Amino acid sequence: MIIQTGSVTPGHLATWQASGVVGDGGPILASNKVLASVFSANFNSAGDQPILLPFPIKAFQLTGIVVTNASVSMTTAVGGFYPAAAKAGSAIVAAGQVYSALTGRDLLLQATLTAFASTARFSSNNLPLVLGPNSQNVLAMYFSLTTAQGAGAAADIYLLGIDLSAPS
Repeated sequence: MIIQTGSVTPGHLATWQASGVVGDGGPILASNKVLASVFSANFNSAGDQPILLPFPIKAFQLTGIVVTNASVSMTTAVGGFYPAAAKAGSAIVAAGQVYSALTGRDLLLQATLTAFASTARFSSNNLPLVLGPNSQNVLAMYFSLTTAQGAGAAADIYLLGIDLSAPS
């Protein structure tokens, strides 16, 4: 609906109803988008690197993980993504994921999601809540290498998906 200020209802599309008449086109459907990112993730560390989902995302479908902008050719880095620290829980991307296709900054790699990741509805039921920016509890996923690059190396990580959070 068009509200008194002349604006479209938040979360809805505007459509032409007739010549010169704008109306409510209904709610915007969920769409695939970047849900979270980490810039310059350390590919020379086998430690846990949390990826925080921004507030107010409370539930989502993961549709992909893209790694790009490698600072060096990733010849030896191998590792996965997990729903908990210390590589705990059902892997989201297997521990054997190689990043050797990333030989320069202009390339990208789509990590291979496990069957679990491809069918899970992620929420606080299967991901931890951690204290994020502004002291808000946010969902977290972990990137953790099995084999580090062996020298200084970094790349950007993007979590892609559909926000399934109920509207506030």
